[in-house]
Amino acid sequence: MNIMPMGNMKWMFHRGTPFHINGVFDPRNVASICGQYNSAVQVGMYDDCNIIYVFFHPYAMKMITGIPCHLFEDKNISMDDLGIPAFQLLKRMVLDAESDEKAIAYIEDFIIRQLAYRDRDSHLKQLMFVCDEINKHSFATLNQLADKACLSERQLRRIFLDNVGLSPKLMLRTRRCLQASKMIQDMTTKDFTQLTFELGFTDHSHMYKEFKQFAGMSPSEYFDHVNEIRRHHLIKGYKAYHG
Repeated sequence: MNIMPMGNMKWMFHRGTPFHINGVFDPRNVASICGQYNSAVQVGMYDDCNIIYVFFHPYAMKMITGIPCHLFEDKNISMDDLGIPAFQLLKRMVLDAESDEKAIAYIEDFIIRQLAYRDRDSHLKQLMFVCDEINKHSFATLNQLADKACLSERQLRRIFLDNVGLSPKLMLRTRRCLQASKMIQDMTTKDFTQLTFELGFTDHSHMYKEFKQFAGMSPSEYFDHVNEIRRHHLIKGYKAYHG
């Protein structure tokens, strides 16, 4: 299954057999912090797969871990490897919980406690504002975002890398291509004309190039991929994961 970037960091707890990513299977990495990915990954799951995902707002992860988010880019880092006892304990509690509901309760309590004693970033309001603008206007320019946040482009990039885990430019591309993927999921024919101009791509060639970098396949190939998922009755879960 093709899993695309979401523009969000997440936690992933495998309470069953872990899946393999791009053909690599690591049975030890059962609780991880997943950084921002710049392109899609291929995921294979097993019959006893049981995963709890925790998705965070783009600006929220550093508030909980205290670790600059760009250090997680294109990585799934085991909570054991963070060297933070609280995360190692959380891993054991979640994996050993008697039910998924109890595991989720442990996670919620942990997040609340982490937020209680960490100082908020001084640029939090600006980060929230810019992320909201990107969600609403994925065809905005970096200059427009920086102006609205009353920051220089260089400042905005630095703050984004530290707190979000990728540059504003890549976040814009991620949101635009994610919107394109959702439109393709609802299409019945391979006519991408409306999609190209609604999302602010200059032409079909521009849309094709950006989408392929993002999804690892062309819009036409993605259309066929989605229909294959639909034939296997997995489309509901696929759409749920991609928000």
